[in-house]
Formats: sequence, C-alpha cells, structure tokens
Amino acid sequence: MATVTYTAEIDAPLDRVYSFIADRPEAATSFIPGLNRISNVSQPTAGVGQTWEYEFNWFGLVISGQTRCTKLDRPRSYQFQTVTGNRSTWTYQFEPKEKATRLTLEVEYDVPQNMLARYASQGALDKMNQGRAVEALTNLKGLLEE
Repeated sequence: MATVTYTAEIDAPLDRVYSFIADRPEAATSFIPGLNRISNVSQPTAGVGQTWEYEFNWFGLVISGQTRCTKLDRPRSYQFQTVTGNRSTWTYQFEPKEKATRLTLEVEYDVPQNMLARYASQGALDKMNQGRAVEALTNLKGLLEE
C-alpha cells in the first residue's frame, strides 16, 4: 500500500473540527478533491460500524464502493476504510493547540495497476496524491476558520 500524510493547523476549536469531519460523512464532498458523492449513510450518528457509499474521481478513474468507520476515539482520532472499490484507510488525528486544532490526515491506499500505467511511475502518482491531501486540509481550513 502507498501512503500520504499531511498535517495542518486549523484555527478552530478541536470539537468543531472533529464534529465536522466525523459526525457528517457527507460533508467530506465539500473538502476532499475528487469525492463526488456520499450516500446511504447507515446511521445518523457517528460510530464504529457506520457505513456509507462513495463515488470518487481519482484523476479520471471513477471508483465507487462502500466505506466503514473502523475507529472513533472522540476527540482524538477518526478512521474509516473503503471496503469495496479501491481499498484504502483514512485516519484523522486531532490535537488541541491553544484555540486551534492540529489535524493530521493519513491515507493508505492500494494502487490499481491501470493508474500506474496512466502516470508512468509510482512516484508521479504519489506526488499527485500528496497534493490532494494538502488540498483537502486547505479546504477544511477555509470551511472552518472564522
């Protein structure tokens, strides 16, 4: 599996940042580039075992499948896995920092061979995916900072 990690400081209280990400899976379409759709959320409150369906445009390759929340440790961490479609694990780590939140996003993912063929190398694809992680947290900053 390949991995991308990015950390950003968001000028918003930890509970607000955590709730925005973990309590409403469908909100992810507003900050994760390429995430077209979240639907059929299985339960109204966040919790381990909660599922939802997704559609993701990964640099032109459209992937859809089901996601399951695998860890919820409020307000320190939140994790989910895509269990069908392209396998991945998304882990958010939250740390209070005065009146702000230090947020780390780590995504581990399988790389489909047809993606490697499109971009010629794992390195090129890794750089593109790292850019997506940076963009996701930059979008969150824009949505949550006052």
